[in-house]
Amino acid sequence: MDIRWTERASADALGIFDYIADQSLSYAESVYERVLNRPTQLTVHPQSGSVVPEFGRDDIRELYVYSFRLIYRIAEDEIRVLTVIHGSRKLGPEMLGEAEQ
Repeated sequence: MDIRWTERASADALGIFDYIADQSLSYAESVYERVLNRPTQLTVHPQSGSVVPEFGRDDIRELYVYSFRLIYRIAEDEIRVLTVIHGSRKLGPEMLGEAEQ
């Protein structure tokens, strides 16, 4: 199963990097690398993340990376990373644009 990052998720990851880099470039690089690599386990175990409680759908799940929620959707032939948000932020349906497809 392939992993595909949506434009939104890629932009989210870069935004996290930029925000952290203002304080520590080395920590920003570490977090960014961890965010990018975390979904690798999903190629073998796509349901290893938790169901996102705000949606209650079995195909929309999340993994935590430090204090960030990596939200993904399980499709027939791929995993789509939909967004990466801080755990303290409220998750709304507009953040999952591609999840309704």
